[in-house]
Amino acid sequence: MLSNSSQTIENEQTIRDYFNSWLKKDFSALDSWFNQDVYYRECYGATYEGLDELKAYINSKSKEQTVLKWDIFKIEQTDTGKFVVTWYFDAVEKEEYCFDGVSLIEFTGNKIKKVVEYSTKHETFRPFKEKI
Repeated sequence: MLSNSSQTIENEQTIRDYFNSWLKKDFSALDSWFNQDVYYRECYGATYEGLDELKAYINSKSKEQTVLKWDIFKIEQTDTGKFVVTWYFDAVEKEEYCFDGVSLIEFTGNKIKKVVEYSTKHETFRPFKEKI
Protein backbone atom coordinates (compact mmCIF):
# COMPACT_ATOMS: atom_id res chain seq x y z
CA MET A 1 0.00 0.00 0.00
CA LEU A 2 1.24 3.47 -0.91
CA SER A 3 1.84 6.14 1.70
CA ASN A 4 -0.40 9.20 1.57
CA SER A 5 2.28 11.32 -0.15
CA SER A 6 3.05 8.57 -2.67
CA GLN A 7 -0.67 8.13 -3.35
CA THR A 8 -1.05 11.90 -3.81
CA ILE A 9 1.83 11.99 -6.31
CA GLU A 10 0.38 9.00 -8.19
CA ASN A 11 -3.09 10.57 -8.29
CA GLU A 12 -1.71 13.89 -9.52
CA GLN A 13 0.13 12.03 -12.29
CA THR A 14 -3.10 10.25 -13.26
CA ILE A 15 -4.80 13.65 -13.60
CA ARG A 16 -1.95 14.96 -15.77
CA ASP A 17 -1.95 11.80 -17.90
CA TYR A 18 -5.70 12.03 -18.46
CA PHE A 19 -5.52 15.70 -19.52
CA ASN A 20 -2.62 14.89 -21.87
CA SER A 21 -4.53 11.98 -23.42
CA TRP A 22 -6.83 14.55 -25.06
CA LEU A 23 -3.84 16.25 -26.69
CA LYS A 24 -2.46 12.95 -27.96
CA LYS A 25 -5.89 11.43 -28.72
CA ASP A 26 -4.64 8.32 -26.91
CA PHE A 27 -7.23 6.98 -24.50
CA SER A 28 -5.79 3.49 -24.12
CA ALA A 29 -5.23 3.90 -20.37
CA LEU A 30 -8.79 4.91 -19.41
CA ASP A 31 -9.32 1.58 -17.60
CA SER A 32 -6.31 2.26 -15.38
CA TRP A 33 -7.35 5.86 -14.61
CA PHE A 34 -11.10 5.53 -13.93
CA ASN A 35 -13.28 3.34 -11.70
CA GLN A 36 -15.89 1.25 -13.47
CA ASP A 37 -18.62 3.23 -11.67
CA VAL A 38 -17.11 6.68 -12.35
CA TYR A 39 -19.40 9.71 -12.36
CA TYR A 40 -18.28 12.51 -14.71
CA ARG A 41 -20.07 15.84 -15.07
CA GLU A 42 -18.93 18.13 -17.87
CA CYS A 43 -18.86 21.88 -17.35
CA TYR A 44 -21.70 22.28 -19.86
CA GLY A 45 -24.02 19.85 -18.00
CA ALA A 46 -23.56 16.49 -19.73
CA THR A 47 -23.04 13.62 -17.31
CA TYR A 48 -21.66 10.11 -17.75
CA GLU A 49 -22.30 7.35 -15.24
CA GLY A 50 -19.95 4.42 -15.51
CA LEU A 51 -16.81 3.86 -17.54
CA ASP A 52 -18.73 2.56 -20.57
CA GLU A 53 -20.67 5.85 -20.91
CA LEU A 54 -17.47 7.85 -20.43
CA LYS A 55 -15.70 5.82 -23.10
CA ALA A 56 -18.61 6.28 -25.52
CA TYR A 57 -18.48 10.05 -24.98
CA ILE A 58 -14.70 10.22 -25.42
CA ASN A 59 -14.84 8.07 -28.56
CA SER A 60 -17.49 10.33 -30.07
CA LYS A 61 -16.02 13.67 -28.95
CA SER A 62 -12.45 12.88 -30.00
CA LYS A 63 -13.65 12.39 -33.59
CA GLU A 64 -15.16 15.88 -33.84
CA GLN A 65 -12.83 17.83 -31.54
CA THR A 66 -9.10 18.47 -31.54
CA VAL A 67 -7.72 19.69 -28.23
CA LEU A 68 -4.95 22.21 -28.85
CA LYS A 69 -4.14 22.92 -25.20
CA TRP A 70 -5.36 21.67 -21.85
CA ASP A 71 -2.89 23.37 -19.54
CA ILE A 72 -3.03 22.67 -15.83
CA PHE A 73 -2.28 25.75 -13.73
CA LYS A 74 -2.47 24.08 -10.34
CA ILE A 75 -3.43 20.83 -8.63
CA GLU A 76 -4.30 21.13 -4.96
CA GLN A 77 -5.44 18.39 -2.61
CA THR A 78 -8.04 19.34 -0.01
CA ASP A 79 -8.04 18.11 3.57
CA THR A 80 -10.75 15.62 2.55
CA GLY A 81 -8.51 14.09 -0.12
CA LYS A 82 -10.27 15.60 -3.13
CA PHE A 83 -8.30 17.38 -5.82
CA VAL A 84 -9.00 20.86 -7.15
CA VAL A 85 -7.49 21.34 -10.60
CA THR A 86 -7.44 24.76 -12.29
CA TRP A 87 -6.83 24.77 -16.04
CA TYR A 88 -7.03 26.45 -19.45
CA PHE A 89 -8.71 24.62 -22.34
CA ASP A 90 -8.36 25.41 -26.06
CA ALA A 91 -9.91 23.25 -28.78
CA VAL A 92 -11.28 23.32 -32.29
CA GLU A 93 -14.41 21.69 -33.67
CA LYS A 94 -16.10 23.75 -36.38
CA GLU A 95 -14.42 26.78 -34.83
CA GLU A 96 -11.72 27.29 -32.22
CA TYR A 97 -12.82 28.10 -28.67
CA CYS A 98 -11.20 28.40 -25.26
CA PHE A 99 -12.13 28.81 -21.62
CA ASP A 100 -10.74 28.48 -18.12
CA GLY A 101 -11.95 25.79 -15.81
CA VAL A 102 -11.85 23.96 -12.52
CA SER A 103 -12.24 20.22 -11.98
CA LEU A 104 -13.11 18.70 -8.64
CA ILE A 105 -11.73 15.17 -8.73
CA GLU A 106 -12.21 12.35 -6.23
CA PHE A 107 -10.27 9.10 -6.15
CA THR A 108 -10.83 5.66 -4.73
CA GLY A 109 -7.32 4.38 -4.23
CA ASN A 110 -5.50 5.11 -7.46
CA LYS A 111 -8.57 5.46 -9.72
CA ILE A 112 -10.79 8.45 -10.39
CA LYS A 113 -14.33 7.89 -9.09
CA LYS A 114 -15.84 11.35 -9.64
CA VAL A 115 -15.16 14.43 -11.75
CA VAL A 116 -17.20 17.62 -11.69
CA GLU A 117 -16.09 20.43 -14.01
CA TYR A 118 -16.83 24.16 -13.98
CA SER A 119 -15.91 26.71 -16.63
CA THR A 120 -15.62 30.45 -17.05
CA LYS A 121 -14.79 32.71 -19.96
CA HIS A 122 -11.08 33.04 -20.63
CA GLU A 123 -11.27 36.73 -21.58
CA THR A 124 -11.45 38.99 -18.56
CA PHE A 125 -12.00 42.71 -18.16
CA ARG A 126 -11.99 45.31 -15.39
CA PRO A 127 -15.03 47.55 -15.82
CA PHE A 128 -14.25 49.70 -12.76
CA LYS A 129 -10.49 50.06 -13.10
CA GLU A 130 -10.69 53.65 -14.38
CA LYS A 131 -13.63 54.59 -12.12
CA ILE A 132 -11.95 54.31 -8.74
